[in-house]
Amino acid sequence: MDNPNPQKMMAHCPLCQAAYSENAVRLVGEKGSARLFHCTCATCGHAVLAVVIEVAGGISSIGLVTDLEVQDAVRFANLPPISSDECISAHKALEEGSRRLCGRLLDKKA
Repeated sequence: MDNPNPQKMMAHCPLCQAAYSENAVRLVGEKGSARLFHCTCATCGHAVLAVVIEVAGGISSIGLVTDLEVQDAVRFANLPPISSDECISAHKALEEGSRRLCGRLLDKKA
């Protein structure tokens, strides 16, 4: 993908359909044929992270509504990936915390 023009690829906010302004779409990072963009809608205020990939001569994209500011997206894009052990530890911590919270709420009702 030679010098992609993010304004042409992501011209409108997927939430309110307003046109993005020229400076609303920022390139956050790239790896191979994949590029990560952060888009902020001036009309509705929502932000979207969009991955744009060149595939078999075409362009494919996927977006995710986010509360990240562009500087946060840049910072997170440059961090190492989360390991499977870290993911499992986080799941266990959330599950345990959820059980404790539910237990306390049920005890209050009893």
